[in-house]
Order: sequence, then C-alpha cells, then structure tokens
Amino acid sequence: MTLRRTDLPSSELMTLLDAWLPERRWYPVKGVEVQHVPWLSFALDVPAAPDPARAPRVVLHLLRLLGDGVDLVVQVPLVLEPVDAAAGTTGAADPAGTPATPAGPGRAPAAPLGTVHDAGSGATAGTSWLVHDGAAHPACWAALLAVAEWGTTPATGAASADPVDLAGGRALSVEQSNSSVLLPGVAGGTMLKVLRAIAIGPNPDLTIPRALAAQGWAGVPRPLAWLEVGWDAQDDPARPGHVPDPTAPRSAHLAILSEFVDGARDGFDLACAYAGQGSSFADLAADLGRVLADLHAALRRAFDVGSPVDARWLVADLRRRSDEAVASSGALGRRATEIAAFWDRTAARLASVTRVPDALPRLQTVHGDLHLGQVLHARRFGWKVLDFEGEPLRPVAERTRPDLALRDVAGIVRSFDYAAAVGRAPDAAWAVQARAAFLDAYERADTAGVDHATSEALVRALTLDKALYEVVYESRNRPDWEPIPLAAVDRLLAGNA
Repeated sequence: MTLRRTDLPSSELMTLLDAWLPERRWYPVKGVEVQHVPWLSFALDVPAAPDPARAPRVVLHLLRLLGDGVDLVVQVPLVLEPVDAAAGTTGAADPAGTPATPAGPGRAPAAPLGTVHDAGSGATAGTSWLVHDGAAHPACWAALLAVAEWGTTPATGAASADPVDLAGGRALSVEQSNSSVLLPGVAGGTMLKVLRAIAIGPNPDLTIPRALAAQGWAGVPRPLAWLEVGWDAQDDPARPGHVPDPTAPRSAHLAILSEFVDGARDGFDLACAYAGQGSSFADLAADLGRVLADLHAALRRAFDVGSPVDARWLVADLRRRSDEAVASSGALGRRATEIAAFWDRTAARLASVTRVPDALPRLQTVHGDLHLGQVLHARRFGWKVLDFEGEPLRPVAERTRPDLALRDVAGIVRSFDYAAAVGRAPDAAWAVQARAAFLDAYERADTAGVDHATSEALVRALTLDKALYEVVYESRNRPDWEPIPLAAVDRLLAGNA
C-alpha cells in the first residue's frame, strides 16, 4: 500500500467544504472570516477492494486557513464513493468485502457531505461521487492503517500490525480538536486519532508518549502506529516577505494509533458524577496527584531539564497576560486593583527566594494543556494521561519548549471547580476537599525539591492566570459559565486556596 501526492480538491469540492467545515466541532477558527486554500493532497489505496474500478477513493487534503492574523493548516480526510447512476446507490464495498451501507458501526456514515462530479477522463469519466468525512468512514480507517508506520506492540514486540479487523469500529462523537475512532479489533483494541489542526514538525502527542512508554512508564497509552507525510521546499506555502528556512521541518503527523484503555472513564465525567452524588473525590484526586508527580519525574528523565525559572520574568509575563484579560472583561476590569495587588504580593514572595540556589523549580517538558478531560481512570489501571499535543493552534516549537510543571498542576486544580459546577455538587466543600487532597498528594510525591512556600505561591499564581483566561473565554463563548472561573478569581484574590 502506498501514499502518494494527488490533485488538489476541485472548485466544486471546495464549495462543498467551504460550507461544511465551519460547522465542525473541531474547526479551529470561530467567529473569524478565513479562506480555505488547498495546499497539499495525498491519495491512499483502499485495502482488499474487490473491484478497483469501483472502489472508493481515499484522499487526505491539507488546507490552509488564511485570514486576519490567522494562518493554520487543517486536515480534511475524505472518502469518495461512486454513485451507481441506475440504482442511485453507492457501488463500492467496505474493506470487509460487503456492500457499504449507511448505518451501524464500521459502516459508512448516514449523511454524506454531498455529491461531486468527476471532470476527469478514462474509466471514471462522468462519474458522480458521494463525499464522506473520512474520519467517520471505515475505508479511510483501513487505508490509514495500511500506510502507517508501526512500532513495536506490547504483546508481541513485532514491528508490524496484526491483520486489520474493523469489526465494531466506530467514530466517537465527543472529540474536540481532533477526531477519534475506536477500533476494538485492531492490535488488541486501539484508538485511532485523526489529527485535524496540523502541526508542522514532529507532533508532541506522539513523541512524548513514545518516550514515556520507552521508559516503561505505564501512565500513558502506548502509541502503536502513526502516519507522517513530508514535502519539498518548493511546496512550502508562499508568504509575502517570508524568507524560506532551509532547516525548517517539512513533515507532519496526520494520524496516531494508540492502545485503548479498556473500561476507562473520562476523568471529567467521572468527577462530575461524584460531584452530583455528593460523593467525595478526595481519594481519586490524591491518586491523580501522585500520578502527575510521577509523570513530571518521568518527563525529567526522558527529556532535558532547563535552568530554574526566572522569577522576575515569570511575574512580568503573568502580569502581561493578566492585563490583556482585564482589558477584555468588564468583570475583571472591576477587579483590576485587587489583581494588580496580587501580582505585587507574588513578586515580593518570589523575590525572597531568588538568591537561594535551586529554590525555584527548573523548566522542563510538561503536558501543557492538562485538565480532567485529558485523563482517564479505570479500576484495573488507575489514571492514564492523554493528549500531549498541547494547544493545537500554537506552533510546535512553542508547545514543546520547557515550562513549569506546576502549570499542569494548576490546570487540574481549575478542573475541580468546573466538575463541581457541571456536576451540581450539593456542597461547596466538594471541590475544596478534592483540591486539597490533590495538592497534598502531588507535593508529597514530587521529587523536584521545591520548598512548600515557593510551590504554593507559584500554584496560586498559575491558577489565577488560568482562571483569568477562563473568565474571558466563558464571557465570549458560554456566558452562563462565567461565574465558575470568576468565583475562583475572587477566592484567590482574597488569599484563599
């Protein structure tokens, strides 16, 4: 099986995609007018197609999203099935060899994007094609797995895949920035992540879990296979005034296949359920604190550790971000004086330890976008950490540069408030107990050696930084949720945990 360059999408197909893309949950640009500009396209073969002349086409289109201050790349995988003009149905078969039908796991989706007409010549001249989202179509799953690079599997140690069995495969409907497919019959049970917002260069959602798994760290699902594409310098997007960098990466990961954590539950859903029942989450929160401390230690072993953070730079950067948030929110504007005083107190606390060797934490590789929705819990395995790609709209170099491990801690701390609110915890003490148990367990298990007072000051500062961002986000996207982070802001400004 091969992956090869192919023609860019036609104007007819782009008209279809222009209308379809902005409605997707994973579409990375909201409320901003952008153009969808075709950049690169790759064709894949469909394995075991019984009639190649009538087989579906699988094409991966990389489109640039261009607008005011926006220049992103998204992946749009498509499956095009030929329409039988006489019967008015698709004439293609699925990879199992049975006619494709629009319903059920492992089958084509019920609602195609639309129909386009082939303007080419040869055997398909005049053919009409039903256009499907490839991330939800088994022909695309099979094609991706056929061209993927396979690593060693934990069961066999072999560097190749078991025979692909798509039975029971289904696209999940809960994805956000990517599209996920559960494949219970592939390699003992796997999850295929079709990346949507494409990062140029090695994707940290592959490189970091691979490095952790290679160490034997069991808190991350092991990546089993991945698809990477490359291009030449002449294919680089033309940008006015931009001087090409001959050393710049010219590759990107488009899909990652990882172990499926059987019986696991999304951490946020689990916490919401506990909150709604008024059941203490403290024990699970403490377990998560220990796992996160262990993760940060494993990351320090797997990757280089940087110098201690510059406290003056950190506070200045947090002030800058805070000023931007205050300028964007009326609610925060009314608290501007108290917020400024908080940063003054933080600067004074950190200034007292800057002269002490190793009193401040060292910068290191971190998760970067951690919250309860990025972890899974199973009775058999405990907690597993997912989605190391960070904020997908930021360049890879920014996402992978060393940061404070305590920023991950702050992300989990903020999640408890959201779980309490969404789960409708009957007692405000629910989130307080979860936070306290998590922070205490993390500090006891942490091996970075930062003293308690310094760690506490940094966690408070980073938690406020995140809460300020959340206030702005919620005010723009979910106004009814704005009181959730705003309560945290008031709590932190008052000096409470």
